[in-house]
Amino acid sequence: MGLRNTIGDLLKLGEIKDSVISLFEAKFELKKIEIQEKAERGVAELIFVILLMILGSIALVFALILAAYGLNVWLGEPYGYVVILVLLLLTLGIVYNKKSEIKEIITETIQKEMDAMDS
Repeated sequence: MGLRNTIGDLLKLGEIKDSVISLFEAKFELKKIEIQEKAERGVAELIFVILLMILGSIALVFALILAAYGLNVWLGEPYGYVVILVLLLLTLGIVYNKKSEIKEIITETIQKEMDAMDS
């Protein structure tokens, strides 16, 4: 009887061990799927934002061409393009000088988005 009980206890320990291992495997797979879903959402959002930025840039280029043409008609031939060029160069200078602040804002926004994905 003692040997039979010992063997039975060992078989039960093996079953418990198998159950614990399968539980850890299931938790690992679940975490892997959650991470994959977060990555998929992030990539989809990134693709959408890039597409939106491309379309917005195209619209901006056409709007600037139209503005330059309108200024050319109003001010005379070369001055419309010069005014738009000066405005773009001023914008570039301002953005370059505020580079660190803009990077900080972008980093905070990305962090907020990543935190929102966690919940």
